[in-house]
Amino acid sequence: MIYTLTLNPSIDHYIGIKRTEKGSVNRASSSRTVCGGKGINVSIALSALGIGSTALGFCGGFTGDRILSELDRLGIAHAFVRTSSETRINTKLITDDGVTEINSPGAPVSGSEAEELLRIVSRAKADDTVILSGSAPPGFNVVPLLETIKRTGARFIADSSGETLRLCLGFYPYLIKPNAAELRQLTGGGENIAACVRKISGAAEKILVSDGEKGAYLFDGNGERTVGVTDAGLPVINPTGSGDSMIAGFIFGELNGVDPLVCAVSAGSATAYSENIFDIETFYRVLSSYRGFSENSYI
Repeated sequence: MIYTLTLNPSIDHYIGIKRTEKGSVNRASSSRTVCGGKGINVSIALSALGIGSTALGFCGGFTGDRILSELDRLGIAHAFVRTSSETRINTKLITDDGVTEINSPGAPVSGSEAEELLRIVSRAKADDTVILSGSAPPGFNVVPLLETIKRTGARFIADSSGETLRLCLGFYPYLIKPNAAELRQLTGGGENIAACVRKISGAAEKILVSDGEKGAYLFDGNGERTVGVTDAGLPVINPTGSGDSMIAGFIFGELNGVDPLVCAVSAGSATAYSENIFDIETFYRVLSSYRGFSENSYI
């Protein structure tokens, strides 16, 4: 079983707007809402690839209800702890210059709510995978959660940043997936990705670093590899969720005996080419743009 952990989920409100004027009324050209949160995105991407998972975390209020109903609609299993506080709403401004994200901090969770999540996570088994993605609610102590994951013996994947990612490294994750900026922040390194990774060498079994249009780097026991983004003949629509999709693609590659790094970059690109998380057809189209890869090779 694969478990995804979203400690601070959200409803993401996308607003299309041509330009903004401070201090006056601005009218949007479009508006839509989707369920957000990095772990939830991983579950949605895994589902698109035909891989089941159970989404865990905290949610509350009408926004929490919306998240759970969307997971039900998508057929994704979930066991969220209901909180007395409202799940946050994030705002994404879509302009000609790209997407500007305004993310709310979220609300604290109570001690009893935190304990309930620990009880749920403690049910994981040694042959399971637990993926911790994204930020934690204000004031949440992530260490007891990491200790609980460690006791289960489950394979641990971490996709966070800042202090949360630093704490995760103390529990020797199977895989971490920072982007280049998060890696540099973590290590205090310069521009060279490999030099930054060397500073945390031995803290994780595999390190997958996403670097936007440059593609991604994988550092593991076999050394360092890089896979760039290829031209799949599709326009970039919305890069939000691309990094989360990469984790799903990596797992897909491992399960199907296909290069996980190529699958990770393909999944990330496929989401950038989509309005939301990719569909399977877009993923296969991107994957097939890499030499030697085609849908018929592994399904």
